[in-house]
Amino acid sequence: MFKALCRFFSGKSSQQSSAQAPLFERLGGAAAVDAAVDKFYRRVLADDRISRFFEGVDMNKQAAKQKAFLTMAFGGPNNYTGEDMRKGHAHLVEKGLNDSHFDAVVEDLGATLQEMGVPNELIAEVAAIAETTRGDVLAGFTAEEKAAIAKKASLFDRLGGQAAVDAAVDKFYRRVLADDRISRFFEGVDMDKQAAKQKAFLTMAFGGPNNYTGEDMRKGHAHLVEKGLDNSHFDAVVEDLGATLIEMGVPNDLIAEVAAIAETTRADVLAGFTAEEKAARAKQASLFERIGGEAAVDAAVYNFYRRVLADDRINRFFEGVDMEKQAAKQKAFLTMVFGGPNNYTGLDMRRGHAHLVEKGLNDSHFDAVVEDLGATLQDLGVSDELIGEVAALAETTRADVLGR
Repeated sequence: MFKALCRFFSGKSSQQSSAQAPLFERLGGAAAVDAAVDKFYRRVLADDRISRFFEGVDMNKQAAKQKAFLTMAFGGPNNYTGEDMRKGHAHLVEKGLNDSHFDAVVEDLGATLQEMGVPNELIAEVAAIAETTRGDVLAGFTAEEKAAIAKKASLFDRLGGQAAVDAAVDKFYRRVLADDRISRFFEGVDMDKQAAKQKAFLTMAFGGPNNYTGEDMRKGHAHLVEKGLDNSHFDAVVEDLGATLIEMGVPNDLIAEVAAIAETTRADVLAGFTAEEKAARAKQASLFERIGGEAAVDAAVYNFYRRVLADDRINRFFEGVDMEKQAAKQKAFLTMVFGGPNNYTGLDMRRGHAHLVEKGLNDSHFDAVVEDLGATLQDLGVSDELIGEVAALAETTRADVLGR
């Protein structure tokens, strides 16, 4: 539109006398052009037919460019450096700009000029010239330009932006949690937080805004490697991600790009903790964790009482005892003592063993219990170092157990 306006209003129209002053001057110069642009954009932004094409646009910059262009087009000083009509509007054609929107712009331009008192014959000439630009304004990108833009666009944009990534992650985790090959790695995980982190990570990895604040791939997955995460599980995750994207109708070439990006993380994801990190974690981990957690304590107590009940030195102290209840209390007690969750509700050591002291419980019996506990742990493959820690903890209870 405005390239044609430039031709018309710069003195090249057959209807304009060579002696006549440029339209820029006849309109009132820079002040009039500035006022016209301001009024025009207020009208455009209030027009529901076309206002959406200006969402996210810096209107101060847009108005400044438009003022420079119209100054030139109306025969004033040429300070315009913008693009031609086709290239300048091609991105809007991608957003749906069509003939109806072009008509709305011409209508708003005419109404603006009419509001400013421009004669009807000039408004009609402006509208006629604007019509000659319709083809360029609505032409859009050429096939070559579209191909070049596609190459430059990030994978994030080509996949569909934030909405597409968010939807993909939600669908992906529903698939993962139903996949028996890998679902166990998500037991106890807050999936809302996990999904939020994954959305931020994939947005960054696919070339979108970088809002990811989580750990790097190695550190973030090292605890899962400790639980057995390996190549087969990684393959299952990639398979589920690919199936999710297929379900969403993502083209195969983009799925291949996603898979290639995922593959670049395999080594880090499966690397696990370094030797130094393992040593540091071992120092920080509770005895409960280092022994093997709840499963290990349960197994130890079960095997321990089988050994105790077969030990003639001490089995008489358990006559008439409900061993299931006894084992449950002992599991809770050892879990607490070893630094695990505290679910123990039994008596303290002195009161809990006072009736046994009445029956003759003494140091020799205490030593036998410690011996049986050590042998049990040894049978379970617990290291001598950890058995030593357990024995030391047991020793701290001797005085109370024996009522001293």
